[in-house]
Amino acid sequence: MNSLYLWLKFFHIVGIGAFLLGHGVSAGSSLVLRRASTDAVRAALLRVSIQSAAIFYPALLVIVITGVWMGFDGSWWRTGWIWTGIGTLVVVIVAMSAMSVPYHKARDAANAKPPTDLEPELKRARPIELAAVGALGLLILFFLMVFKPF
Repeated sequence: MNSLYLWLKFFHIVGIGAFLLGHGVSAGSSLVLRRASTDAVRAALLRVSIQSAAIFYPALLVIVITGVWMGFDGSWWRTGWIWTGIGTLVVVIVAMSAMSVPYHKARDAANAKPPTDLEPELKRARPIELAAVGALGLLILFFLMVFKPF
């Protein structure tokens, strides 16, 4: 491996760490949101969750850029594991985006003037299922990156 590839791998891993940190804030908020006692507390949790996107979206961009670059630098594009990884990433992003719609609607309700009731949207939210999809996707991606099975 050349030194460029090692630097790309380093920044890829840093990006993963930053993504997990930022997205962990959002995931943690979603897990306690329904149990929050007041709409004011819920609105604050929703704002913190949305603000964490300032960390995890740029980190996701770093992950994608370094991953694609390493695909070229390491000549991985003719292997199946990298395409499976890209497919897994796309499926997880689409699934989690669709499953997080109630949180976005609750955020919009909290930010409305005057604020509207958050309860209907929060009842539709499925934080455990969201966490499971993300964790399974992460497990698959880590397996593919470490073992490069095909």
